[in-house]
Amino acid sequence: MATLESLKTPPHDLEAERSVLGAILIDSSAMNLVAEFVRADFFYALENKLIYSAMLSLFEKQQPIDVVTLQDQLKSQDALKKIGGKNYLSDLINTVPTSAYVEHYGQIIKNHYVKRKLIELSARMTEKSFDERGDVKKLLDEAEVAIFGLSQQHLHRDFIQLKEILAQSFERLEEFMKRGSHLRGVSTGYVDLDNKLAGMQDSNLLILAARPGIGKTTLALNISLNAAVKNKIAVGFFSLEMSKEELVDRLLVGQADIDAWRLKTGKLSDDDYKKLTEAMGDLSEAPIYIDDTPGLSVLEMRTKARKLKIEKDIKFLVVDYLQLADAGKRFDSRVNEVSFVSQNLKNLARELHIPVLAISQLSRAVEQRGTKKPQLSDLRESGCLSGDAELIDANTGKKITIKHLAERKKQNPITIMSMDFDYKVMPAVLTKAFKSGIKTTYLLKTQSGREIKASANHPFFKINGWTRLDQLRVNDLIATPREVDVKGKSQYKDEEIIFFAHMIGDGCFVKNQPIHYTSGDIKNIKAVEITAKKLFKIAPRLVRQKNWFHLYLPSLYHLTHDKHHPFVDWLKEQKLDFAHSYEKMLPDGFLQLTKKQIILFLHHLWATDGNISWKKLTGRSPSGAIYYSSTSKILIQQIQYLLLRLGIISTLRSSKKNNYRINWQVHIQGKENQLKFLKEVGCFGKRGDIIPQLIQSINKIVANTNNDVISKEIWNLVIAKEKDKKNLSWRQLAEAYGTSYSGSSLFKNNIGRDRLKKISEVVESKQLKLLSESDIYWDKIKEISKLKNEEVYDATISGFHNFIANDIIVHNSIEQDADVVMFLYLEDESEDLLDQNKKLIKLYIAKHRNGPTGEIDLMFRGDRVKFYGVEK
Repeated sequence: MATLESLKTPPHDLEAERSVLGAILIDSSAMNLVAEFVRADFFYALENKLIYSAMLSLFEKQQPIDVVTLQDQLKSQDALKKIGGKNYLSDLINTVPTSAYVEHYGQIIKNHYVKRKLIELSARMTEKSFDERGDVKKLLDEAEVAIFGLSQQHLHRDFIQLKEILAQSFERLEEFMKRGSHLRGVSTGYVDLDNKLAGMQDSNLLILAARPGIGKTTLALNISLNAAVKNKIAVGFFSLEMSKEELVDRLLVGQADIDAWRLKTGKLSDDDYKKLTEAMGDLSEAPIYIDDTPGLSVLEMRTKARKLKIEKDIKFLVVDYLQLADAGKRFDSRVNEVSFVSQNLKNLARELHIPVLAISQLSRAVEQRGTKKPQLSDLRESGCLSGDAELIDANTGKKITIKHLAERKKQNPITIMSMDFDYKVMPAVLTKAFKSGIKTTYLLKTQSGREIKASANHPFFKINGWTRLDQLRVNDLIATPREVDVKGKSQYKDEEIIFFAHMIGDGCFVKNQPIHYTSGDIKNIKAVEITAKKLFKIAPRLVRQKNWFHLYLPSLYHLTHDKHHPFVDWLKEQKLDFAHSYEKMLPDGFLQLTKKQIILFLHHLWATDGNISWKKLTGRSPSGAIYYSSTSKILIQQIQYLLLRLGIISTLRSSKKNNYRINWQVHIQGKENQLKFLKEVGCFGKRGDIIPQLIQSINKIVANTNNDVISKEIWNLVIAKEKDKKNLSWRQLAEAYGTSYSGSSLFKNNIGRDRLKKISEVVESKQLKLLSESDIYWDKIKEISKLKNEEVYDATISGFHNFIANDIIVHNSIEQDADVVMFLYLEDESEDLLDQNKKLIKLYIAKHRNGPTGEIDLMFRGDRVKFYGVEK
């Protein structure tokens, strides 16, 4: 029997909830005060949650929030009846007389939500604690992660006026001027390195990377010694690889400057013993704090570092090494796991306001090149793309090659298109593009006709997460955008768009031939005639030949070497030239058209070499055949991109007859895409006459869900877990979303978006709902083939860490978290670093966010296990 205690109602305050909603209805500007810290799921009552969610939608669209607009918004979300109708909205206005206390009420709602989450978390942890099979350490870590996550959710930091930051900056300047030092950061103890970095700066994440056996840990220890012994700076050292005893031996040898082998064997001379005694005295007073717990999670590191900062005021922290740190939770790929660790270390540096030095193991890519000098790409778990990979300018829709972006002298940030964490395609900031050296590339082709060249380790997004190219297989489904929704810019007259649409299709502008246009549709002829006169003041000449019309477009003036036909001048302005049919292409500006102008262009283009016809197959309802043909592959790819700008998914195909050139087509298939094209774009001239009847016929067709599906992996990956949370069997789930249970065959099929949405509603899964409503079209891999060694490139994207290239979603570099990236390397790695001879080691600063890059020389002595400066 349930106790009274267990029947307690979760903390909530319905009056506060209604007061917030009422205040916003009285004064919509009140939303500005609460939108920052109150989310829809903070509300306890479902009706209030739905109303606030609708208010947020209006707020995001910058629309007024009142009873009328809110009622319409709730209707559009099928939620008006669920909240009790218009009467409930009217009652809310009478709940509060003023909006003055909306922030106070919002804080009450938030506090109750946090308490409910804590109760939920406590109940979950209580249940897990009763499970005797559970691992205590994992349980404690999980609890800490959950509590920390909840606390981080509700941190609030206000804007700080510039004068306050300037005052703090001036205090720092005064401090280091008093010290008589030119360094604003923690000294490394190596003059040349300090000159490059101006010391290790507060809040910076520095990465020191090398292949095994090159001295990464030794250099980190030497830097720590210099900071702690010479400058009396407190240092924290997380050693995930070496034991504290090994580290102490190295510290002793380094500080005493004696032979390491003699210490290990106990064969010390009197002089060695004297140096060792002095070193022990120095080290005993040195504020170095070592933690050699193996397999530490990032959360444990952050917790311990915070404590050390409070108790010992550490000014510098080392993590040895990055790849051994446990992320503390499972990730779909190694790429995301290492990225998560590095992001957390960067956050830790900012939180503690100290430099953090993370040691990293290099990938083996450096061994496969002729030069042994490491590159940024060797540090990353991600790969690279060929230089011709095209990214999308999120402001205009323009396509820009990654090579062009990398070769810019000044790496100014630009906005490109990316995928967010909710599977929505949206703008993100590219902070830098760069060369990644020479690598073997592979050509990946998809069923829709998209192509991209990438290195074997470059990740693409599958339903189970980021997956390296060399782990992908033919028929796997990878993420591509359903639509590239950018504003574009209007830089062309409508007449230019109409004229060029016809000329790129059925026009002839080959060198040394008369410029003319051919069509069997007099409407097309008239469109070209009218626009040619208006744009170029041309007096066209019409010649009829059986069922065809030839419209010649002579210049009004005599042409010379320096004086061109006005249409040729227009082409040159667009950086185009005379072209045979197989050389035709659109100017860059046409890829940047507004949606309205894209529709105008395609509307007229389809009247040339486009096709809109009946497709009648035995035993099937009549449907449509919609495609455009050309012998120019580039043109067809550009048309596919313009269709993507409109949210119309299409497929590239090719055919070849005898000795003719390859004919390329872009096909529009599937009920949804065909209707969208016919209704929004249509076709100029008599070819468009069929459209009304075709729309009626297609509307009657049952959509083929095989054209737009999510991978069958989702059954076990997500759906199984979500149904288990609801204690549903597979049969019960099938019945709940309206289908018959077919046993194990259910899991052999990919799943359509509509079916997935129904399942998400049954199991109340946010993840499944997001996937069913995503901006992602899951495109099937058709081919993966090895190409050649070539120069490759990568980019760093803030926020979502991915970008759209060649209309495919790909991962980016993960070294963007680091402020400084340094590489240790031997020019001849066949040498034994630990022999008795001195070795010249290169320290290459490959990335420095706020200063110069370059190389410095360090001298390594194997007998001392120590680096020495080689100041010039």
